[in-house]
Amino acid sequence: MQADFAKPTIPKSRKKILTYDDYAALTPAGSSSYELLNGKIIEMPSPTPAHQRVARQLFKKMDAFVELNQLGELFFAPLDTVFDQTNTFQPDILFISKSRSAIIEAKKIDGAPDLVVEILSDGNTAKEMSYKKYIYESSGVLEYWIVNLLKQTVTVYNNIEGELLPSGIFPPSEKAISQILSGFELPVSDLFG
Repeated sequence: MQADFAKPTIPKSRKKILTYDDYAALTPAGSSSYELLNGKIIEMPSPTPAHQRVARQLFKKMDAFVELNQLGELFFAPLDTVFDQTNTFQPDILFISKSRSAIIEAKKIDGAPDLVVEILSDGNTAKEMSYKKYIYESSGVLEYWIVNLLKQTVTVYNNIEGELLPSGIFPPSEKAISQILSGFELPVSDLFG
């Protein structure tokens, strides 16, 4: 008599989609080395001195303008910025207008800033940056700057009817102009001098 063996059922593998609460529990508090992208915790490389020089210059100039005109608050990384439950980024620089200050919480920014600046590093991939642009766009970011260290350019995107469209790619010989920080113009050469 032959034994009747049933084939074991093997459950299909499911990758767990992590939320902000998972991210907050699993990453060291105040760590700048992690982001939550599409439900996955990604370790980010440490920024280079060139990256930090550009970030410092841009922050100083933007912050002076924001303070002088009492527009809101400017922040810099590391600072968790929660766009939705599966996407928490740490933009290099972000601006939140006075009228939207309610999204500033004790430990994080809970919602889309008005303006986001990303300074490209060696570790950034085209796929990652495309995904981040999509999240910024769908979350309601009104203006998005990408600073390219290698090309020494600043690309400015503005939200037009729910879509972040490029308003220009500015080389060192030109000025990057903000629509959100009305009147703010930055000679791009100031960043790379």
